[in-house]
Amino acid sequence: MTIGEKLKKSRNDKGMSLRELATKVELSASFLSQIEQGKASPSIENLKKIAHTLDVRVAYLIEDEEDDIRNIEYVKAANVRYIESIDSNIKMGILLASNKEKNMEPIIYEIGVDGESGRDYYSHGNSEEFIYILEGELEVYVANKKYKLAKGDSLYFKSSLNHRFKNTSKKEVKALWVVSPPTF
Repeated sequence: MTIGEKLKKSRNDKGMSLRELATKVELSASFLSQIEQGKASPSIENLKKIAHTLDVRVAYLIEDEEDDIRNIEYVKAANVRYIESIDSNIKMGILLASNKEKNMEPIIYEIGVDGESGRDYYSHGNSEEFIYILEGELEVYVANKKYKLAKGDSLYFKSSLNHRFKNTSKKEVKALWVVSPPTF
């Protein structure tokens, strides 16, 4: 898709008319129409305003189809890269290749009996974390409050809050952990 086609699709997805978008980005509706038809090109400044108003990244509007393909990543289970911390009794499966353009980082945690992130609380940046328990039970402490998560339970919190976790059960825990933006 061209810039214009992506702009039109994004605008329609938001249920916004050309005039509404034009008013919000301080451009004429006819100029936006010309961009959508491929008859005009927006400046970088206008592209940023349009992307911001439509809640899309500028990169989305300017990437061509070949670039879109690199934004797909398929990882077979046999190809998941694991990092093991023997001291903490934790294995982490890195589910995606490192890429600074990605906005999330999914990790499979395999936490053995008595496995823990550490005795001390930690916090990091302005990220968000989401945990979904696949198997077992996990105690997660966030801002001095304990959450006991079991299979099917989930927890969301800001990474800037002090947090830690520990497997106090008698079975291994498997959890899908997603951090956004990536910190690993």
